[in-house]
Amino acid sequence: MNDSDLKSILRSAHVPERPEEYWEDFPSQVRVQLGRSQPAPTIAPRRTWRPRLAWIGSFAVAALLTFVSVQYQPLKAASLAINQQEKQIRAQIKRFDASLHRLVLNTDGMGYLLAENN
Repeated sequence: MNDSDLKSILRSAHVPERPEEYWEDFPSQVRVQLGRSQPAPTIAPRRTWRPRLAWIGSFAVAALLTFVSVQYQPLKAASLAINQQEKQIRAQIKRFDASLHRLVLNTDGMGYLLAENN
């Protein structure tokens, strides 16, 4: 069916005739029908707990990570300082072992002879 066929069918359709009284009473009839109809029930949105739980959980994790990172900074600085001191002590021990002692046999038995090698 094309547009011209549809237009010819619509033009040939019989329009029901209404008396003049019908059209005068029509607005009041509409108001009466609207007054009788029940208002559509409003449906309250369901409150789901999952999105709230997700928001609360993510907030708690973020707060925990912030707290841990703030608390960890002084520990990290102290750990770095201890590591630096440890490295210095190990370097001193290596120098002591490498250059300051010699194993000697004397009358008292074996012992270390402390002497500096240049």
